[in-house]
Order: sequence, then structure tokens, then C-alpha cells
Amino acid sequence: MADYTAEKIRNVVLLGHSHDGKTMLAEAMLFASGAVARLGSPDQSTATTDFEPEEQKRKISINLGMAFAEHNGHKINILDAPGFFDFAGQVASGLRAAEGAVVVVGPSQQLAVGTEIAWEQCNRTNKPRIVVVNKLDKENSDFYGAVAAMREALSPRPFPLHLPIGAEQEFRGIVDLLHLKAYVTAPDGKGSEVPIPDDMQKRVEEYRGQLIEAAAESDDSLLEKYLDAGTLDDDEIQRGLRQGIFDGKVAPVVCCSASKLLGVRTLMSTIAELMPPPEVEPDKPVKAFVFSTGGDQFGRVSYFKVVAGTLKADAHLPNLSRGGEERLATIFFPRGKEHVAATEVHAGDIAAATKLAHTLTGDTLGMKDGGPVPALDLPGPAYSLAITPKARGDEEKISSGLARLSEEDPTLHVERIEETKQLVIAGLGDVHLDVTLEKLKRKYGVEATTAVPRVPYRETVHGSARAEGRHVKQSGGHGQYGICVIEVAPTARGEGFVWEDKIFGGSIPQNFRPSVQKGIVDSMAKGVVAGYPMVDVKVTLLDGKYHTVDSSDMAFQIAGSMAIRKGALEAGPVLLEPLVEATIHVPERNLGDIMSDINGRRGKILGTEPTDGYQDVKAIVPESEMLRFALDLRSITQGRGSFAQKFSHYEEMPAHLAKGIIEEFQKQHEAAASAH
Repeated sequence: MADYTAEKIRNVVLLGHSHDGKTMLAEAMLFASGAVARLGSPDQSTATTDFEPEEQKRKISINLGMAFAEHNGHKINILDAPGFFDFAGQVASGLRAAEGAVVVVGPSQQLAVGTEIAWEQCNRTNKPRIVVVNKLDKENSDFYGAVAAMREALSPRPFPLHLPIGAEQEFRGIVDLLHLKAYVTAPDGKGSEVPIPDDMQKRVEEYRGQLIEAAAESDDSLLEKYLDAGTLDDDEIQRGLRQGIFDGKVAPVVCCSASKLLGVRTLMSTIAELMPPPEVEPDKPVKAFVFSTGGDQFGRVSYFKVVAGTLKADAHLPNLSRGGEERLATIFFPRGKEHVAATEVHAGDIAAATKLAHTLTGDTLGMKDGGPVPALDLPGPAYSLAITPKARGDEEKISSGLARLSEEDPTLHVERIEETKQLVIAGLGDVHLDVTLEKLKRKYGVEATTAVPRVPYRETVHGSARAEGRHVKQSGGHGQYGICVIEVAPTARGEGFVWEDKIFGGSIPQNFRPSVQKGIVDSMAKGVVAGYPMVDVKVTLLDGKYHTVDSSDMAFQIAGSMAIRKGALEAGPVLLEPLVEATIHVPERNLGDIMSDINGRRGKILGTEPTDGYQDVKAIVPESEMLRFALDLRSITQGRGSFAQKFSHYEEMPAHLAKGIIEEFQKQHEAAASAH
């Protein structure tokens, strides 16, 4: 393989709606460049970049696929991002590593949701882009309809750089409006130049004019010449287009049928000519940013982009993000699951290493010059499940397996919730977690059952009550004797547990009073009325009785436990529920529906803020009402919406809702007591 420096490298991420052909396009680019010997297909489970069993089973991309193609003296690093919404973390990694995006769209007059999302992602991250209208050989394909739909809805407005020759089954080539040349493609993907068809001359002239105008508007000097002369030469058009693409003002559209290899080589030429090279510091000390982590037969694989200097094999580099040092014993250029060995990687290029001991996604390796690269901005969890192993004794196996999977996938969160005694996994959606469970079974041999997570409520009281705890057993042998009288009352929110001893005299000896307190505190921690920790309660010890022989530490602990249970039930028990602060990002047209939905979840709207055709809705909502919000949001917005949430505070739960939870727990408690 040739040695490529930054000016000859193009890092592009393929974005777009699921099933519009990103992975097939990546495969076609590899085959057309000679990087692979046969043309694979995701539908046949033979695509280079979709090699994980879960991808082949589902026929969708799950991970960020990586490969490279060499074309016209350039190295094109292809990052094939999933189109399915649950794998947005992989998209974020691809956007971070690439200088430009190739937005792949279907040949339809209907703009797909994934196209809108990809466009917004490019706008948000300031990514230059080229649009590929794919599958133009399919029945009912409509290149001009697809362009019109995009021009109506998207900004910057796309415009054709290529026009198709023929349509549907007759699609056989393209007219390049920049160079005013026409090409038809043979079945092996090789093109030959032909005259521009006579019946296309008028359309070519019209769209060529739009192209020149777009190029002129990108540069003041070009605009001045265009206004004076009425045209620009090819070099000037190309210069203007490049500048417009780099500045995010221009989005050219090209034609393609990846499965038929039509327009694929022309696309690669367009990427080489018009997309930006990496911005790097080749003369600075070496530095590399790990933008993705995966696993294969060699173990954990760390994918990185060299942002400064030249990284050589067997380098020892400090981890600037978390400390320690890594040895990159072998480095390679990834091509799907194939490892193409490398001795060095220049600034701007993408490569990978295996078996790094401490390094995770988002870390920076290298010299301290300038410090670590800013971490990835990844979407937060939106959907969660409580998880338990199917087989007894697999608890350690499931924990270690999930820990490793979360190292590979930083959008997967694993947490043991002490209050609910549940192991909870959280991710970006139901499919994301389904795939996680499949990987857990395949890689670590452990199967799991799932349930809706319990909400970590808190218990408290809103009134006062006096209660007696009486634990007396004196029949036969050494007895047990402990009686205490307490008063239970609320404290201010956030004050916690307050203990007061008001016994005068010796109704309970001094050495047994801490036992009463311990019994109360232990019961409150386990939950008194509904199985959740009790907080913000004052307990006053008022009176009691003891026996000189039969009283004991344990007897008074049990008495205290019994007293707090009775007292809490009589003092008006209430549940406190956790509330989250949610920020919901939705298209303006869905704003009313979302606000209505949030109100139906007992939420409180704090405000809205417009952002480029979208609205950010801020709201305070009970956590219990948000457990399945990700699925409902997807339904309401057809996948266009997203949200993030964080814990806000606890608030009293409505009495009619709390009553049901308390009554259910009391039934279970009584059943358990009678069983013993």
C-alpha cells in the first residue's frame, strides 16, 4: 500500500436512513477500487463492514464499520455509520473521526426521517457533505423528485453535481456537470466516456447554470467575475465548489446504484476532488484520539485517528485522559475484520490497535503537548431494563460481561441500584439493549431475563403518631422481652433522620436505648410501608419496659422495628418519587403533541427554545413516567426526536398512586410473615 500523508487522505462518514444502502455503497467503493476481490452484500451477510453476527442476523449495521479504498492517488477512509436510531453513539464516533459526510438517500420523492437526522447532525457538527442518491436502478426511482424533496426541506439546499443517464432498469451512467462529461458503466463497474445524450442537453445546461451560480456565491472574487463575464471556467467552478462545501454552504448531489457499481468510481473521484483533507499538525509530537472501541477474535480493538505527528508500531504512549502508559505493539489499518499491517500512521489517518490495557473510547494517547483532545459528545441513556441471569450462580458472569460490553460501547450504561437491589442496563432504545443481550450470550455465554426497572421511591410521613413495639416471648427457656413506645413525625424535606430520647427514669435502661434506635434505622433503610428507604422522619423514644433477665439487645431491636412499622402506617405514610429534568429535542411540527404527552405524564413544562426547525422542550417529569418515553417519542416524531434527562429532586407522589404501591407491599409483607 502507498504511503499517504494528510493532503491525500479523505476521511468520510456514510450517513442516512436505514436501508438506503450505506453499507452496500461502502462495499461497492471497496470492490471498485480493488480493495476486495468480490462484491459482498449486507443482504447476503457478506459485506466487509457488517461482520458481527448480530449485524448479519438483523441485516442492519450496528457498529461503525471501517475500511479504506485507494483511488486516483488518494486514500479514502470509509466510516459506515448505522442508520438505525438506537446506535446514534456509533454515528457520533464516525462524525468525530471524519472531516466530511456522504449522506446516502433513497431515490424517492418522500424525504426519509434518517435523511433529516443526518442533515441535522452535519449542521450541528459543521460537517461538509456530499449527497448520494442511491438505488437509481430500482423501479419507481426518481432522481429529480428526490432532489426536489431535499431542496424543499433541507438547508443548505442540495443541488445536482451529476445527472443520471436513463432511469430505473435503464439507468446506465451519469453526466458530470462539473467537467461536462458523460460516462456509462459496464457490469464490472468500469466506466467509459460517451457523448452527452442529445435529449439531456437542455437539462444539463439548466443544472450546469445552477452549479456555476453556487460556485460563484461561495467566493467574492468568483462572484465578481461571474457577474461580469456570466460564466466561470472549470477550475474556478471546482475552487468555488470546494470552498462552498468546506464552509457548509453547498451540498452537491451525485447519482449512484451501488449494487450495480454505477456512479461509484465517479463518487470516489468527487470525494477526492471536493472533500476536505484532515486538519493536522504533522510536525508536532505524536497524538492519537480513540474514537471507537470494538472487539474481534484478537480481543478489544481500539480505533484511533492520529491528529499530530507520526505514530510508529511498538510506540509507548501516555494516556492523557486517564493516566498510565500504553504499548501499541502492533498497529494496522482496518478493513472490516481484516487487519492490514502498518509500520507507521501519518497525521490525519485512521488506524487501530489491539489489547490496549486501559484505553477506552474518547481517550487521547500521546505526548502532553496541548493536552488531551476534547472527549466525544455522546447521547445519554434513554431506555433501561432490569436484568438478572437465567441460571443461578451466573451473577458474576453477567456483571463482568456487561462491564466489558460497556467498555466497547460507551452509550451502554450498567449500574447496580442499591435502593431497588437491581442490576440495570440503560441504552439508546429497545433494539440497542436487545443487541447487548445477544452479545452477552454469544461472547460470554450468559443468558438473562429482563424486567421494567423498579423506581427508587422514598418513604416518609406527613403526620404524627404514637406507636408501641412489643416483642415478648417468655414461654420455656431463656425469654425475649423488649417494649418501646415511640412518636413518629415528619421533618423538613432533606433533613433526614432525627432521633430524640425523651425517656425519664429507667423504663428502658440506657444500654438498650441504642438497640431501639438501631432497629428503627435498619427498618427505615429497608422500607417500612412500601419497601423503599424512609427519609425525613423524626422518631422520639417516649417510654418502654424491660425485664431484668429476658431483655436483650436483639429484643429491643425487634421492638424498635415493630414500633416504626406501626407508627409510620398510622402517621399518614406517603411516597416521594424521583423527578427528572428532561430536555426533549423535537421538530417544530411535533411540539404540540409532545407538550400534550408530557402533561399526560404529570410533567411540568419549564419552557421551549427554537433551534433550526426544531424545539428544545425543557420539563420536570416523574421518573416512573419516563421509563418508556423513548419508544413513545420515536412513535410521535417518526424517529426525529431525541431527549436527555438527569435527576432533579424528590417530590411527594399523588396519594391515589402511592396508595396502590403501599397496599401491594403490605399484602406481600403479611403473606411473608404468615408463611414463617
